[in-house]
This record gives sequence, C-alpha cells and structure tokens, in this order.
Amino acid sequence: MRRGSKILLGCLTTVTLINLYRFLGSEDYKDWVEAEQDEIDMKSVFKRFDTNEIFEKWHNCISEQLLWIQDAEKFWNDFMFASKRCDLRANVAQIGLITLKNSDEMKHVIFPKIYNFGPHNLFSIGIGRDIQAERQFRRKMRKLGNNVTFYGADPVSMINDNLYSQIGTYFPLAIGSNSGISKAMVMVEDGGYAPKSIVHVDIVYFLKNLLNVTKIDNLWFDAEGAEFGDGFFEIFYKNGRFDQNSIDICQINIEMHKNDDYPERKRKFMEFVKKLIEERRFGIFGGDQYIHNRMYLFNFESSYCQKKFLNKFS
Repeated sequence: MRRGSKILLGCLTTVTLINLYRFLGSEDYKDWVEAEQDEIDMKSVFKRFDTNEIFEKWHNCISEQLLWIQDAEKFWNDFMFASKRCDLRANVAQIGLITLKNSDEMKHVIFPKIYNFGPHNLFSIGIGRDIQAERQFRRKMRKLGNNVTFYGADPVSMINDNLYSQIGTYFPLAIGSNSGISKAMVMVEDGGYAPKSIVHVDIVYFLKNLLNVTKIDNLWFDAEGAEFGDGFFEIFYKNGRFDQNSIDICQINIEMHKNDDYPERKRKFMEFVKKLIEERRFGIFGGDQYIHNRMYLFNFESSYCQKKFLNKFS
C-alpha cells in the first residue's frame, strides 16, 4: 500500500474512532440504549387499579411498621426496609410508578394517565451537576405526546447553569423554607462539598410570586441541609403554607442529607414521616438509603393530581 494511502486510511480510522467516541457519550446513544425501557415505562399509562385499595393496604402496612417507633435513630435506619416491604405488600407499582436513574440515585414518577392533559412542569431544587433523570423524563414524556417545562435552582452556577439550561430555565438560587442567608454545604469544583454562605429564597415566594405557578406536577428536592430549616417540612402538611397559598403539589422526590446536625435531622425526619402518615394525604413510596434517606410522595387527596395521574374523577 502506498504511503499516501496509509496516511489517508489512518486519518479516516482516527476520525471514525473520534466520532464513535462522541456518539457513545452522546444523548442520542443513551436514547437508543434506553429505547426498550422507554417502551416498558410508557405502558404504565394503561394500568388500571383500585386506588383506594392500594392506598389503604399501604397505609395500614406503613402505620404498623413505623408509627410505634419512638427512637429517631431506629426510625432512620428502619425507614427504607419498611417502605420497600409496604410497597410490595400493597403492590404500589400498579399505580404506574416508574424509576428514573441519575448517576448515583433514583427518582420516581407517575405519567399523566390522560393524553395531552397539560401543561406539565418539573422543578429540580438542587441540581448537583446531574440531569440524567430529567433528560429521561423529558424523552419519555415526549414519546407520550407531552411537553414539560423544567425549572432548576442551585446556588452553585458552575456547570449547573450550562447543564440545566439545555432542558429548561436555571436559577442561581438556594430554595428553602424561608428567605435569608445561612451556611450550607455545597458541591465545589472538585466534586466534593464545602461550607458556603448562600442566600435562600422562600419556596412559596419562588413558586407563586416569581413564577406564578400554583400547580406543581413534580418537585425534586435534593438539597444539602441548610434548606431544611425551621418550618420547611410543615409546608407539606394540611393547612400548611402550600395550602394557605393554594399551591397544589402532586409528586415529590425528596432527600434528607447527613450533616453536622445529623441527630436533630433524624428527629425531624421521623416527625415529618409520621405526620404525613397520620394525615393520610401523601403516599410515601420508594424509600431508599445510602447515607441519606430518600423517598417519593404522591398526593392522593388533590382532585387535580388524581385526575391527571390516576385518571380518577370524583
């Protein structure tokens, strides 16, 4: 083979390998790999079930498993196992619950059961340089004929700004229970965490006054701790600040981080979960723990949420 031909062949091979490498790291490749899972997940919109029966079975189980526990340490450690046990016992998957995967955690969602019942929104409070789950959700929803408006907030704009702006609107803010300035553990350039003074914006003001949104389809709250200040959990309770401001919230993925106030946070976590169980508004599913405790909530009391995601009219 002539020298010129060898050089040309080498260049073509190099270009091909570069393009292949780019493709393997692209969203198009991920979409292609996950196409089969998309088809499986999309079938969840056709599931038919007795919502009341599932909720009652789950509620009886979770009450039996957790309400008697008084020690916050034991409650924190037992929560994941109780959640998984009750999800299986009540066959919670029948409501159409599917799993989306970020690099180090899972999010749960239920698709709208009615075609083109819009608009749809998703709020990512705490982005953490990872929007894999948001991308999966957007792709699956589009295949179902639904467009989603994405809002993301994170006080660290580095990477998060460019990343989230690819799918929605990014806000360089920390969102919490109250407005103010406090110390928070935030992700830094090397991927670790460091304390930083940041401005927190009240979540009710952010949703209602800044964005004029009072119907929340999906809220993903992944924060490092300072956001869980006094009064944060109460916003989800009956007659809490969401109710007082006519904010209807359907689905919540929330994560409780380990931090310096770990013992106190365990106590608040126990009080929060027990209160939700006693109020019988939210189902608490998909419990998971790896240092942090994670869970998914669905609002079974809201007529808006029931019509949109459970196809239940009452």
